[in-house]
Amino acid sequence: EDFSCRFLCFLGTTQLHRRLQVQMKTMTKKTMLPLQLIAIVCLSYGQADDSTNKHSISDYNRDPFFTLFSDLSAELGKLRWEVEDLRKSRNSVGVAFSAALRPPIQDKQGYGHTGPFQADSNLVHTHVITNVGNTFSPRTGAFTAPVHGRENKVDVYYFTFTSYSWKNVANIGVALYKNHEQVALVYEYQDKGDNEDFVSNGATLQLAKGDMVSLVLPSGFQVTSNAFKNLSTFSGFLLFHGVRV
Repeated sequence: EDFSCRFLCFLGTTQLHRRLQVQMKTMTKKTMLPLQLIAIVCLSYGQADDSTNKHSISDYNRDPFFTLFSDLSAELGKLRWEVEDLRKSRNSVGVAFSAALRPPIQDKQGYGHTGPFQADSNLVHTHVITNVGNTFSPRTGAFTAPVHGRENKVDVYYFTFTSYSWKNVANIGVALYKNHEQVALVYEYQDKGDNEDFVSNGATLQLAKGDMVSLVLPSGFQVTSNAFKNLSTFSGFLLFHGVRV
């Protein structure tokens, strides 16, 4: 019986080694070492001296070598999840976008103002520069998160925006929103001697599938844009997929 168990262990681990060869080619050295150690240990265990056949099967529970094999098998189970996460991450759709604001009415040089309005209004950047994954809508001006991690994991994105103004005696500024919650705000009062300014801000956000991120023009505020130049812009991209929390 002892010889049979060792022979089965040898066959099983040999097959396991062959099945993992393809996965091991795509894994880092840090991940490959434990798998190779498991194969070596199990092969050595299966080819052990037959002189130990007098031990009963229950003796394996007290065998340090058997305990080591059990621990390595548990570690293999964890590594399988990591391999699957790496595979999904490699095959996941990229997410990145950049868009620019265009004026509703423009002068001869292409400049124009958006706002002020009596209520908070979505700032719709209609000129799409990049839209990898088709996650940004130039119709609504909102980004919608398309992917999410498994249980106890999140997706992390970075968003940045720049607002331009060419107007005196005016409130200028833009707010970044996640769903209905304000995350970041840029603001300045343009007096008579201050006609032109750029201002930028950004934030790193944890998003679930379906979460929306957009720019809002606060009531009474205005921004300037150009029909031919990308001055006021909105950008975002996926930093990490399936980060454990």
